[in-house]
Amino acid sequence: MPRRSARTLLTLSVSALLLATAAPAAAAPPEGPTPEQQAQTKPPTVGGVESLGRGTGAQGKVLAETDRIVVKFKDHVPEAQKEEVLTEVETATEIEDPEIVKTTGNAEQVVESDTMLDKAEQQAVVETLEKDPAVESAEPDLIVVNGLAAHAASAPNDRYWNYQWGPRNIGVPSAWSHGTGNGVVIGIADTGQINHPDLNQRTVRGYDFLSDLYHSRDGNGRDGNPQDEGDWSPGRPNWWHGSHVAGIAAAHTNNRTGIAGVAPDARIQHARVLGADGRGYISDIADGVMWSAGIAIPGVPRNTTPAKVVNLSEAWDAPTCAPVMQNAVNRMHKIGVPLVVAAGNAGKSANLAAPANCGGAIVVAATSSHNRITGYSNWGPMVDVAAPGGDTNAPIWSTVNTGKFSLGAPSYGDLSGTSMAAPHVSGVIALMKERNPNIGVEAIRKTLRDTGVNVNGYRKVDAGRAARAVAPTTRGAIATYYKAHGGAGVYGNPTTGERDTGVGGVVQHFVKNGRTTKLYWSSRTGVREVRTWTGIGSRHEGLGGARAVGIPFNNEQRTATGGYYQSFVDPRSGKTTKILWSARTGAQPIVESSGIGRVWVRNGYETKAGYPITPEVRTSTGAYQRFQNIRTGERTQYTWTPRGGVKVTRIK
Repeated sequence: MPRRSARTLLTLSVSALLLATAAPAAAAPPEGPTPEQQAQTKPPTVGGVESLGRGTGAQGKVLAETDRIVVKFKDHVPEAQKEEVLTEVETATEIEDPEIVKTTGNAEQVVESDTMLDKAEQQAVVETLEKDPAVESAEPDLIVVNGLAAHAASAPNDRYWNYQWGPRNIGVPSAWSHGTGNGVVIGIADTGQINHPDLNQRTVRGYDFLSDLYHSRDGNGRDGNPQDEGDWSPGRPNWWHGSHVAGIAAAHTNNRTGIAGVAPDARIQHARVLGADGRGYISDIADGVMWSAGIAIPGVPRNTTPAKVVNLSEAWDAPTCAPVMQNAVNRMHKIGVPLVVAAGNAGKSANLAAPANCGGAIVVAATSSHNRITGYSNWGPMVDVAAPGGDTNAPIWSTVNTGKFSLGAPSYGDLSGTSMAAPHVSGVIALMKERNPNIGVEAIRKTLRDTGVNVNGYRKVDAGRAARAVAPTTRGAIATYYKAHGGAGVYGNPTTGERDTGVGGVVQHFVKNGRTTKLYWSSRTGVREVRTWTGIGSRHEGLGGARAVGIPFNNEQRTATGGYYQSFVDPRSGKTTKILWSARTGAQPIVESSGIGRVWVRNGYETKAGYPITPEVRTSTGAYQRFQNIRTGERTQYTWTPRGGVKVTRIK
């Protein structure tokens, strides 16, 4: 278990070697803290660890199966006729021995079946009932589980999550139902990257912007290797500052290792802008943050994975913002990429620290575990929001290295400072950017403030409320398909941004009347939909979705025998799976490229060979799958062994 040390990080000082006379810093927006509020921003540093875990805000769910249907008969339909309707439905569908068990306050009849009905069977019963002239409407009577509007906190399984009071304090677990940073790159302009199991899978290619050969410690100036060579100085060992910041923002989460990141599905990109003793040129820092945002830098390769938010956890004494830095912030602001910066740790006005005094940056002060602005945190009208920064008794845990004056082994450790507060906010912005990639800097700033909670006159970030306040948007091919096929009238509104499927392409969720449709896109398939409430869509979900079955390369299609099918492909392997549904057999998959699948195709697909009534089942000697011809009722079993191939036998 890591040692809980009592050191406090003063945000890295930077030698401002290129600092020139600068224009006055822009004033804070009108909704910033008043002078009276500023007088409250220097409370004493407090200690003690306090558990501030929250509920997830998760809702209950409905079961996929039910044994009841709610039927609204037309006025004056006699009881005998109602019984006749139910008898006809029993003959035409899978409902068994239906009987009316009660009448609702709205005069609807609740009809109960002796067996549970899956979604496809429910749909068939409803459609059959609504065709009868005696019926006004029908719907499944779904079973709600855990319908209380509250839930215990959903903690990730990372080993040191209990040490991470910071994310819990700002309600990060409640935000994960609204976004996880999927598809978003967070730029970390800092001391560079290290090899670490909680960071490696989240890290994309970065760049080393240090042009000073001495302080870079690698002796070769700017290059494509952003490796942190150590930020130690005489008398002070390494802090591994860049990795600590990166872990707070987006460490690998739910991997039973280490810590959890605020935006666990975001990716990290390091721009190495500080070296020995945390030193670097302001021009290098400015180039690093601009390159992170996708802005071209002469002599540097184009950034092919630009960040949608850039974190700069540094501060240095400066009465004004250097023009080179202000110009960088302005260019980033123009393209909608926020630069999140530390307010500084000198316990004075942030107007006297750069880059906090650069107009347009999002400036973050630090709070303690007792919800107070810390004694070391800078304050004043340039501060936009506050977030956990820690103190001597309750620091912030994150990813580091054991090496004191050279590279050692991956580890975890604690630091405190506004450097730690900033990546909490960058992670929250990544959640917001997942939901709406085009949200601008000022809209982000306003949302963070409007949804935050009061701490000493400032607004402490509330991750759940901030993410929830950003309405998801559609874009690109999915947006075009959505609008062309009926938009909100057909699919409802988006409830997520575009998310990586994990097997190639992206997916976005839409909900109308409680029904979720997923629109998938890949370069191979174009846009296709999965209607999760149908028999096929429900089965796709139940089998594991895109990661297990693949993404759709067509929409649901009718078969010649009255059923439906949909085909799916795994872009990684090219394996194709078809899910077929009929009212008689339900929904089951068939892998057409398997030995069994190839013989099934040769024998006439579902029309002759029959609909699958089981998935392909592995055995100690091979595999088997069962089918039924819905016209004749004949059932067969296809059995495959490595030596004998496929044999077809009739079964009862």
